[in-house]
Amino acid sequence: MSTMNSIMDLVKGQVSKIIGNSSEVPEEKKEATVETTTHSLVDGLKKYASVEGLSSLMGGSGGGNSGGMVNSLITNVVTSLTSKVGLSPAIAQKIASSVVPAITSLLKNKVEDDNEPGFNIGSLMS
Repeated sequence: MSTMNSIMDLVKGQVSKIIGNSSEVPEEKKEATVETTTHSLVDGLKKYASVEGLSSLMGGSGGGNSGGMVNSLITNVVTSLTSKVGLSPAIAQKIASSVVPAITSLLKNKVEDDNEPGFNIGSLMS
């Protein structure tokens, strides 16, 4: 499996867990919410898939540009969820605020894990 597929699966799995446990997302909108959130996040991460963007992601939540990147990803997810799925801005913000930090932290841990030598977030650039 390619690294890009691994990243998509990883993001989708985490998003599914968070949204699946949310009582605020109507049952009939959960699948669309998961798909939209996953694609919005991966598309946003691709935008930051440069040396500077990756180093800010890998720098952790307190370092450098990471806060700006996380805020931008949250904004992208909120916009997608309100326009494509029809969620209220408040619910979309709540979802994005829990999903985005969880995903960036998870990706950081995967990249830094010596047991995951094939996991390369740089594949987002291709």
